[in-house]
Amino acid sequence: MFWIGLTLGLLQAVRPALAPPHGIAGVVRDPQQAVVAGAAVTLINVRTTAKATALTDGQGRYSFTALEPDIYAVEVHAKGFEVATSQEIALAAGGSATRDFVLTVEGVTGSVTVTGVDPGYRVDAVSALGSSGPAPILDTPYTVNVLPSELLENAQVKSLKEATKFLPLVEFQEMQGSEVMRPETRGMQGSNMQNTRMDGMGIVVTGANSMEMLQQIEVLNGLGAAMYGPANPSGMFNFVPKRPTEQPRRHVSVSYDDRAVGTVSADVGGRIGSDKKFGYRANVLAGTGEAFAKDSDLTRRLLSLAADARPFERTVVDVFYSQYNLVQRGFPGWFTYGRSNATGTFIELPSDAPDPTTQGLGQSAAGLDLTTRIVEARVKHDLNANWHFSVGVLDQHIDRDISTQVNALSDNAGSYTSSLAIGFAARFGVLSDLAYLNGRFTTGRVRHDVAVGSTGYAFKTFSDFANPSAASVLLGKASLSNPVVFALPAAGLPLHDNLYMSSVIHQQGVNLTDTATFNDHWSLRLAASQDWIWADNYNNGGVRTGGYRTDGISPSGSLLYKPVANMTVYGTYGSSLQQGDIAASTTANPGTALPPYRSTQTEVGYKLALSRMNVSTAVFWLDRPFANIDPADNVFKMSGDQVNRGVEAMVSGRLTDRLAVYGGLTALDPSLTKTGNATTDNKQFGGIPAYKSSLLTEYRVPLGTETVLSLTWQCIGRRPIDDINSTWTPAYNVVDLGMRYARPFMSRTTTWRIGVNNVTDIHYWSTLGPGNITGTNVGSYTAHLGAPRTLAASMAVAF
Repeated sequence: MFWIGLTLGLLQAVRPALAPPHGIAGVVRDPQQAVVAGAAVTLINVRTTAKATALTDGQGRYSFTALEPDIYAVEVHAKGFEVATSQEIALAAGGSATRDFVLTVEGVTGSVTVTGVDPGYRVDAVSALGSSGPAPILDTPYTVNVLPSELLENAQVKSLKEATKFLPLVEFQEMQGSEVMRPETRGMQGSNMQNTRMDGMGIVVTGANSMEMLQQIEVLNGLGAAMYGPANPSGMFNFVPKRPTEQPRRHVSVSYDDRAVGTVSADVGGRIGSDKKFGYRANVLAGTGEAFAKDSDLTRRLLSLAADARPFERTVVDVFYSQYNLVQRGFPGWFTYGRSNATGTFIELPSDAPDPTTQGLGQSAAGLDLTTRIVEARVKHDLNANWHFSVGVLDQHIDRDISTQVNALSDNAGSYTSSLAIGFAARFGVLSDLAYLNGRFTTGRVRHDVAVGSTGYAFKTFSDFANPSAASVLLGKASLSNPVVFALPAAGLPLHDNLYMSSVIHQQGVNLTDTATFNDHWSLRLAASQDWIWADNYNNGGVRTGGYRTDGISPSGSLLYKPVANMTVYGTYGSSLQQGDIAASTTANPGTALPPYRSTQTEVGYKLALSRMNVSTAVFWLDRPFANIDPADNVFKMSGDQVNRGVEAMVSGRLTDRLAVYGGLTALDPSLTKTGNATTDNKQFGGIPAYKSSLLTEYRVPLGTETVLSLTWQCIGRRPIDDINSTWTPAYNVVDLGMRYARPFMSRTTTWRIGVNNVTDIHYWSTLGPGNITGTNVGSYTAHLGAPRTLAASMAVAF
């Protein structure tokens, strides 16, 4: 009811009088909320670096009108105050934006600070939309939401799993623990790398992912193949790393988490040279200690470096390097349930999850040791004001030592057998590329915004030359009512020092996008990607054992209508090619590659950009093939469709000067059809809830320079434990509370943050899912535990 009332209230508020004049405008205030007259406000065109300057009037107001559609930023200079800079502002044709600033007194901090860095964590543009480059969210005919670094920092987010709770339209499937996961949208699980990008280039997501090195996370829901190439229909997740800042940045932070995890981090950046042609950014982090489970260990180390150079007026060369190591020992392991063989008794998962702090659910010396290294280089060149060219290459290397305790349930009374995890890929290697040319031209009265590009990757998987025997990793037997702290097996932890390349997948394509704008109200967007995929599998002797070659086209078409400049109604249809799955070793056809799948999606949406708030909603119908193991012959094959119908809504911005919101909901009907099996036909897809919502609210208390109280509420619906919907796990709610307080300390602005996650300490299964991306292999249902109540506190100093 809250979301319905909020949406109706906003729709009632939509009148032409609410829209500010075309352009960018705002008010500049000091820390005591008094207006600042005579401040110099500079408007910067991010693409061309062209600048325009205006002074605030007696009411602190500024405005820039008659602006061309483009990406802008605003800087404020006032005597006695630090320079303040906004985030990038995507301005559509005839559009408008409001950016208010609260300045910081000079000498208190040397950092860029602005309370108006888009109120309520509102973001207007994505850095890349396939080959189209930067794009205003208002003008994209898809559901797009962005998680900015300010929210990540204020919420003290340290993992991708923690970040997803602030993305209400996003879910995830944990694979081998809380740090090895695949994000998803619209109830469709993602793959290792097809659905994840960094600066538009493909990366593997099932490794160590640092949140501290990211500027923002951009999510495009549903099908994105027409812009990015073949992928699962689970959305596109683009990680945008932190880049050099225009103004000096010197931040140091000290934090404390859980039982005794201490962390120190630093974030520095700026530009050097008399003409500021060279920029730099560095993020370093070191932390270690005992996490929420007794005798556990969490260690994190990050080095992230970015630099750019402007050798010519219209050319930027940038490079990025990061290495992130994550060690997680003694955390609770995951549980498996289902059948041990095709004819065995089905073992159900208990509806009520155990306490994740219970000793014995994990092994104190076992867990994860993940290292991810990324090297990236790009060249961007503006041919003129309308045409832009970019080319980039990315190399990623991931090492994965996975030895987490796995608890295989053996009966419906909660008994289980524990072993150390084996058989997972120990190393991934990725080489990705992206090149595109985009620009604008007119044919008669029609304006065309076009982009042509090429993107692809080579994805290598490395496996152990020989897996340890099951007996050598066996820990023992226990039960949920009587867990046991096991000693390590006599053989110790499995080693991963003898690897071979077990598979390599190549994907390369050419994509084309044309947005034809007929007038101020109507436009048509057409996009297509022609791609070639070839995969090869090898045994440990280096002999090719199988693979496939295929190609295909992934098209999409959208019709957009803008009743007024700050409102968009759209309809989109898309068809997506994706790689076929490989049959598991336990099937009658091991290693067999299924033919490529083709998914389709129809989406109708509405977007509204008010002066201080963004609203979006969409209804969708998503259909993709479903693969499963036929119990009659144990053959892995196509066996039906997964059809997900739903509605989603998102709001971000500031309701009042003191109250900000960032949240949304998804209502979903994820069903299986045409399976040929009465027990699964028209049943809800296992592990997917019918509804999910998340709402972050922040209230600025009138105390001191900045005192903010926050509350985050997640609501997750009940979920079936399997595809026949034999039993369900209950719905649950998780509430987090937080507070931050900024004040001068030793002449430097210091921000104190404290947060309590899962305040009521509920115990729940965070994810349920099959081991295979589109179906269930025998005995491979998995369940992971959600985190208990935890405490996070930090102190950040800006120099």
